[in-house]
Amino acid sequence: MCRQFNELTNYQVWEMYYIRAATFCFEQNRTVPDVDRQDLTATHVLGYDDNEHLVAYARFYEVDDYLDFGRVLIVPSVRGTGLGNQLMEYLLNCINEVNASQRAIIITAQADKQGFYEKFGFKAEGNVFIEAQTPHIKMVKS
Repeated sequence: MCRQFNELTNYQVWEMYYIRAATFCFEQNRTVPDVDRQDLTATHVLGYDDNEHLVAYARFYEVDDYLDFGRVLIVPSVRGTGLGNQLMEYLLNCINEVNASQRAIIITAQADKQGFYEKFGFKAEGNVFIEAQTPHIKMVKS
């Protein structure tokens, strides 16, 4: 499901922050806070399993003349099942629904995920840089 922040229930917000913290703070051993003001204006993409547990997440938002997305994650218990590909397809469909003018999508991807995003038409630009204590690379899809 694609939802604006104010459309999420309190429980959905809690689940979202719980799996993001588990992934980006604890699993990836970062001290940078995950929660930011972008959450308030982003569209949140939430994927649930049959037991209605949040197992996939991403968010996207407008930045000037392009769109950006991030916080893409699959919980460890279902990684390797193809759910990441399904999440990306759904995320890109949600983006296309609001991107009538076909603006570019520009992301800063974790460098070790570059090959994953290339499968969806993204191309790396520039050199690897450090963001949130992790190597990242700028990637663009026109």
